[in-house]
Amino acid sequence: MLCVDDKEDLRKSLTQQFTNEDFDVDTAEDGDVALEKIKANHYDIVLMDLKMPKMSGKDVLIEMRKLNKNPYVIILSAGDDLTVAQECVKLGAKDYIQKPYDPEELLHVVIKVLGSA
Repeated sequence: MLCVDDKEDLRKSLTQQFTNEDFDVDTAEDGDVALEKIKANHYDIVLMDLKMPKMSGKDVLIEMRKLNKNPYVIILSAGDDLTVAQECVKLGAKDYIQKPYDPEELLHVVIKVLGSA
């Protein structure tokens, strides 16, 4: 799993939550770093913030498709990003979760997405 967010506290929170659920977790602080990690590694699932410096989550999603890298992507979006989050689903993201999110809801969505494989 790759957790991509420009806020360190959220990356740490996601890492702790999913490590406790026996996931291998890697992190990236922005879209550029995420894309480099996605090029170099295999991830089953990517949790990705929509608004980040340098490269947005939507842009990362577009670039991943060009590279034929297709991990399951769940977008984490603030309330004012819902239209863009829905556009990301049209681009191949499996789902989106509105911030602030309920950790149990996020875990349920991750399990559901991985179970659809």
